[in-house]
Amino acid sequence: MGRHLMQDAVATSESNAGLDVLFMLFGAALVFFMQVGFALLEVGSVSIRNTKNTLFKNLLDVCCGAVSFYLFGYGFLHGDGDGFVGSSDFALSGGAFLVGQNATVAETASSATLHARFFFAFSFAATSATIVSGAVAERFLFKAYALYTAVITGFLYPIVAHWVWSNDGWASPFLLQGNRLFDSGAVDYAGALVVHVTGGLAALIACVVVGPRVGRFNAGIPMLLPMQSPVFQTAGTMFLWFGWYGFNCVAVGTLDGHGPLLAAKAAVSTTLAAAAGGCAVMVTDTYLLRIKAEPRRMNNGILCGLVAVSGCAGLIHPHNALVIGTVAGFMYVKTSGALLVWGIDDVVDAVPVHFFGGVWGILASALFVNENDYVLRYGYPVLGDSTHGSCGVFMGCSSWGAILGANIMLLLSTVGWIGVTCYVSLHLIKKILGGSLRVPVNHELKGMDASAHGGRSYTEFQTTVFTFKTPGGGGPSMEMRV
Repeated sequence: MGRHLMQDAVATSESNAGLDVLFMLFGAALVFFMQVGFALLEVGSVSIRNTKNTLFKNLLDVCCGAVSFYLFGYGFLHGDGDGFVGSSDFALSGGAFLVGQNATVAETASSATLHARFFFAFSFAATSATIVSGAVAERFLFKAYALYTAVITGFLYPIVAHWVWSNDGWASPFLLQGNRLFDSGAVDYAGALVVHVTGGLAALIACVVVGPRVGRFNAGIPMLLPMQSPVFQTAGTMFLWFGWYGFNCVAVGTLDGHGPLLAAKAAVSTTLAAAAGGCAVMVTDTYLLRIKAEPRRMNNGILCGLVAVSGCAGLIHPHNALVIGTVAGFMYVKTSGALLVWGIDDVVDAVPVHFFGGVWGILASALFVNENDYVLRYGYPVLGDSTHGSCGVFMGCSSWGAILGANIMLLLSTVGWIGVTCYVSLHLIKKILGGSLRVPVNHELKGMDASAHGGRSYTEFQTTVFTFKTPGGGGPSMEMRV
């Protein structure tokens, strides 16, 4: 997804370049449509008192993120630079974006590819930033959130993406033969790490720094808080699943050469991993934990399967997608419970789905990528060797450990980079805004629709909130709508 897209398009005929542009625009539109899914999922998971606030933050993700990515993010990701960061094409200022009246068809095709690539890259960046919104819902100041999402979209995410998806990123599998990390490069086909570990870790750091909602924990015991609608939650999940085909199928970037095969394989893997993730959560809850099955948890199992398979969707056999999705479902159940034990309040379980699901996804790539598909996507890794590619640990080629070493190094680097920079960014934002990242307690109890957005969303409902003391001294709330 780096500069190789432009080079591939220039190398093909003008007609194929035009088809690739249309392919990328279509994929970007699907990924952008995922914002609808995020909005519905989050609205369905919060109190009716915070409907407007949740929608407002989803709009902030897109609007602030687009400006930030245009001014800075695209240049950091795709600009010419070094192995760490790009340093050109800020605000799309590179000469290749501009064509004159007498431009050749090849020049206009190249410019079209660059513009399409910007839209495609932005849709990925906006998705990564939106992960944070649901995790910190119902208590985060919208001014603080606007600054945080701009930092993620314009600076933090693009640098991680540059490492993996540019032609000169230090972990990129698109480096020239003989220059790749462990002779394979880190394989993250559609963003299990770049998009989801980045966004999920940013959400985790924000949850820890801002603290839980009032009443979420009583003497360390998690308390249920009002959630608006399982209908919205499930509809949002299905929209996200639909948009995910833009993520995983169009990540190949071209319909020329081997692109159609990898895109079609990605569609099959995406479907199977999502289904397996949902089934794994249902089976675990019903037969192992002996708890009542909830649509919300099955939804998150589906999403965790989608996140995990994003690391290798077009590069694996279909039966391996079932394994990846099943493990992702089990992992969601375990990590969701662990957050509650640790006293971390993640409203939509974004951290178990995206961070832990993404960690499993980048490791799964190192286990299940097959040698043939690696070569079709990235070429032969070693200069002078046109017989051997790289593969995952379980796939039996001669260089079976190379991708594992590269992916682990990338994972550790990303956790360090995102963890430190997000923590520092949040404290700087806190200082800029006068010492707090969250709304006052009385505004939180009243609901942010009334305190910050001009009144409640559903005027036909009379909403009453009862706050009461428990024997342990907590003050949870109960919501009644009539």
